[in-house]
Amino acid sequence: MILTWSSFNNIRMLLMACMPVIIFYLVWLVNTSEAIRSDEGTLLDLICWPDGNAIPVIIACGSIIAVVIEFYGLYQLFKAGLHKREYNVTNGLFYYVWALITIIIIFLAIMFYSGLQSTIIRAKIKGGITKAMLRYATHLPSKVAIDRLQTRFHCCGRVNYQEWFFIPWYNAGQNMDPIISSVQKFVSDNVPYSCCSMDVMWPCVHHGVTKIGKIYKYDPGKQLTIWRDGCEEKLIEEMMTISWRFNAVMFLIILAMISQIVAVRYLHTAYKNGLHVGNQTPCSAYLLRSDTDTKIEDVPKRKQLTKRKFRQARTLQWVTAASRKKRSMTSSVSDLSSDELLKPIYE
Repeated sequence: MILTWSSFNNIRMLLMACMPVIIFYLVWLVNTSEAIRSDEGTLLDLICWPDGNAIPVIIACGSIIAVVIEFYGLYQLFKAGLHKREYNVTNGLFYYVWALITIIIIFLAIMFYSGLQSTIIRAKIKGGITKAMLRYATHLPSKVAIDRLQTRFHCCGRVNYQEWFFIPWYNAGQNMDPIISSVQKFVSDNVPYSCCSMDVMWPCVHHGVTKIGKIYKYDPGKQLTIWRDGCEEKLIEEMMTISWRFNAVMFLIILAMISQIVAVRYLHTAYKNGLHVGNQTPCSAYLLRSDTDTKIEDVPKRKQLTKRKFRQARTLQWVTAASRKKRSMTSSVSDLSSDELLKPIYE
């Protein structure tokens, strides 16, 4: 395609206007991933380490690299509007195109890893919550993780609150063997305080949950003062929501970067062929070099070669004719005798 200077400048200004929007969403990715890493990520690390930090850190690093690339491209596009003798950005635009292709590949790899890791985390959460519940009485980090999990997601137990009935979570010196836990031996109808519901305007009854209490007029058949739902599905749902949110934003950024690659490639080829502020004559631009582009570029060269050969042939004819004329004159003069040459002088 043929690109004029006005079209070149309009595309350049449009790209420079859209870049701050892309940078804004990249910064949003960095801030959101850091917030998730310090909140849900820390909580997930306590249950199944190190899955809570892996994905947010990778997304933050990729986004920071993309921000640097966008600022580099913004600088190169700004210099493309200046005089080419002072600021030649042919190589700069070329490097920017390849940097965009690289960051797109990185984002696609992050999206693939995020989807794969979500499937792995789903399997790890089940065993992680059960293991932390069994170590609730003897391992302080496990106790903190379970309390934060149940308070944060308004849940109790892995599947439901009744799982706590088979775990001696309130005996500080007793550790629960996994083999014993598989027997499902009833211990007591007690649950931790972190299971208490904040939606009920009643005193929290978390000891003797299944018994009717006369002091608080507590009736478990009518109203429980603890959370009923389990934490496993809520945590998985939260992780999947975060993963889809990240993937959606990265997918939109990838689409925007693909548009940038196409536009910058046309600008780069037109700029390389001589279109700049000092030479505003229309120049050819292309996305991928094809046979038609090479033919279009070869036609002027062939015309120039034809003209040059014609001029050389004509010059050669002139030189040949002049040399022949000179030789003929020299031979005619040599044929004359000296007397004949001096005769006009004496006469």
